[in-house]
Amino acid sequence: MARRRKKRKSNWWIGWVVCLVLLLAALYYYRPWEYFEEDIFVQDSQWPHKDETAGHPFSRGYDGIDISHHQGRIHWNVLSKNRDIKLVYVKATQGRRKKDPRYHQYVKEARKAGFKVGSYHFLHKGSSGKVQFENFSRVVDRSKQDILPMVDVEDDGTRGMSRNEIQKCLREFVTEAKAYYGKSPVIYCSEAYYKKYLTPEFDGYYLFIANYSRKPVLPGRVKYDLWQYSKKGRVRGIWTWVDLIRLAPGRSVSDLKL
Repeated sequence: MARRRKKRKSNWWIGWVVCLVLLLAALYYYRPWEYFEEDIFVQDSQWPHKDETAGHPFSRGYDGIDISHHQGRIHWNVLSKNRDIKLVYVKATQGRRKKDPRYHQYVKEARKAGFKVGSYHFLHKGSSGKVQFENFSRVVDRSKQDILPMVDVEDDGTRGMSRNEIQKCLREFVTEAKAYYGKSPVIYCSEAYYKKYLTPEFDGYYLFIANYSRKPVLPGRVKYDLWQYSKKGRVRGIWTWVDLIRLAPGRSVSDLKL
């Protein structure tokens, strides 16, 4: 009798261990925490309720902007009158599952306003570039894109990854994108990030480089195509700070046509 009780107790513990292993495996595969990271929060539809950039001068000398849900409610009736904007990049996705909650609304309104529109993906550790492109292609309607897609690769998404791991993930994404669109995507990163992780392996791609103090200077004969020169732009119709884009000398929006 005692031996039978001992056997039951042993089976009970084995069952708990198996359940725990299955639970951990499910958590690893489905990654539910991705649904609760910062890019999933949604403000009320009227946020921001006031112009958070009020008191600062409006920006000049830009060719485009990139936007995400961080811009909140955009006053498209005002923004549509802006003749400086030649292109708009809209955040679509992040990682393997996440979608920007304002993506479809922004694309619809930006195209309605007559802007040339492209979409971008924020590369994130934890899944392959192939899987991440599948997320991007599920969300983005190719027929509503005017300019090349863009992949955003930076420290916030790849922290903890080695140079080889970053390059492998990025290469998988751009390979899938080229097969799908027939053209390679634009690669966005800071100048410092490019020099540390991506050159010379990605020198032949369209490059969108961030540098907030001066024009980007890349190794050798490599040239940037787009320059994010400010993350604190003030633009009429947007009540939060916005990233500003300049085309490189000799570049035009038609060069980026999808």
